[in-house]
Amino acid sequence: MNYAIIGAGATGLLTAYLLKKAGHDVQVIAQYEKQAALINKQGIIHGENRLKVEAYTDVEQISPEAFVVLTINYEELQPILRLLKIRCPSNRIIFLQQGMLFLEKARNLSHRHIAAAILETDCVKLSDNEISFSRAAQVTLGSVKGDFGEFQPLLETTAWKSSWVNNIEEQLFERLLFSSLIDPLTAIMKIRNGELIVNPHAYELFRMLYNELYLAFPEIEWLQPIEKVAAICAAEPDRVSAMFADRLAGDTMEVEGLMLYVLNHSKLELPLFKSFYHLLKTVEVEK
Repeated sequence: MNYAIIGAGATGLLTAYLLKKAGHDVQVIAQYEKQAALINKQGIIHGENRLKVEAYTDVEQISPEAFVVLTINYEELQPILRLLKIRCPSNRIIFLQQGMLFLEKARNLSHRHIAAAILETDCVKLSDNEISFSRAAQVTLGSVKGDFGEFQPLLETTAWKSSWVNNIEEQLFERLLFSSLIDPLTAIMKIRNGELIVNPHAYELFRMLYNELYLAFPEIEWLQPIEKVAAICAAEPDRVSAMFADRLAGDTMEVEGLMLYVLNHSKLELPLFKSFYHLLKTVEVEK
């Protein structure tokens, strides 16, 4: 099978690395020529392993038979979707990114077969072509439009452990609630997940944020109980959240896709969450 990974952040590099290791034809569409040239010269590196992967900056290089996997953040999405509409009208599309704002964009695409996916990993991007991870990747897939069978190869590949769900939106929302509690705090304070629990000041902010989100989204109490979230952080204290991993790598953080959805769909003001949003946008401007 052929795969074209659009985006060369931590998620994009990991996806390309795992698919290539599983024996698939893989190409990476990077944003910058410098990164594409580096990947072409050195491959994607993980520890002592190095896999040769072709990299480009132009979607015109994508085969009509390839699965197109989008790993870019929400702010970069619109111009890419315009190009895909023109250059890749018949490809099967997989949205592999954080947040839920992209779902509306996905449904409005003219492509016949579109899926969304959640990738569970502890991957950190060390450089433009080097990643580090220790956990086996797990992918949850679901259809946005089109036939389930069109995405069967993603369930059969040995690149990762995978599962299919009938309502991917419910899974995305549950994941969104979890990430909304973890990612903004860890990215702002530059701490790993475990410190949210052991640092009393960080834990107080975590508790305050949970209480605020509970008022806006009461379902968080059974979808993501505070005890469960705290236990996950305690069980993997050295885990780096996706947003903090992007900040460490100097990449654009997925602030819009994660946080704007929460702010736009809340009937309450969420002053604490909104403050974190503006703080993170300020950090991006300073880069």
